[in-house]
Amino acid sequence: PLVQAHHHPQTPAQQVLMSAADRWGLLGLLAMIKNAGVDADGGLSSVGTDLGAMGLDLGYEGNLYSTFVTPWADQSAAHGVEPDFHLPPCYSAQPPALGPAKAGAFSDETLFFMFYSSPRDALQEIAAQELWNRNWRYHKDLRIWITKESGSAPSSKIPGGEAGTYTWWNPDDWCKERKEMSVRYADLEEKTVPAFVMGPGLVLAQPNQTIPGQQQVQGAAGQQGGAQSAGQARMQMAGI
Repeated sequence: PLVQAHHHPQTPAQQVLMSAADRWGLLGLLAMIKNAGVDADGGLSSVGTDLGAMGLDLGYEGNLYSTFVTPWADQSAAHGVEPDFHLPPCYSAQPPALGPAKAGAFSDETLFFMFYSSPRDALQEIAAQELWNRNWRYHKDLRIWITKESGSAPSSKIPGGEAGTYTWWNPDDWCKERKEMSVRYADLEEKTVPAFVMGPGLVLAQPNQTIPGQQQVQGAAGQQGGAQSAGQARMQMAGI
């Protein structure tokens, strides 16, 4: 008797191909490639389409995106799919360089943050100079910033300095505090000569350049004579 042909898979590979687990795997892709000539949609997603047959000049040395966007758009509408984009001029603006002139608009807390967070940096020097201009003095021995606020009790003179109630910046608690202390003028760091010229940028100052108003302080110190008298005059001029 004649054997009736069966359409069921006979080989293990065909059996795996017909399983639901591998229907979308590599074996399923292989079957789509074999049927590319019969199924146009399946051939487009598996084998692909020759772009040269669609009118694209593959030998063009320039950028292809300027003349070809997508194979499903006609040539007349291709140029309007992705228009040219121009970056606004504000994105190209350069921010002004941080300098001594800009530091004058900062608060004391911001200056202290610049000083302690930028060691051995130009920002630290700018912050120190601006704090000095605001009558803050850096104590080299205690390594703190101190000042004599207006309205506080006057200080008493001691040899080489003065004693009294001073306001100092506590970097640990990040606040201003007051305490009784004796201050020697020699322990205070001098900022009579600025490191940078007053302006928008970072321009190194000349050795003989002084900050505004410093000549009057030096003149008063010269009349009294001596390093101790000069330091005392500077403290009086600063209100310390």
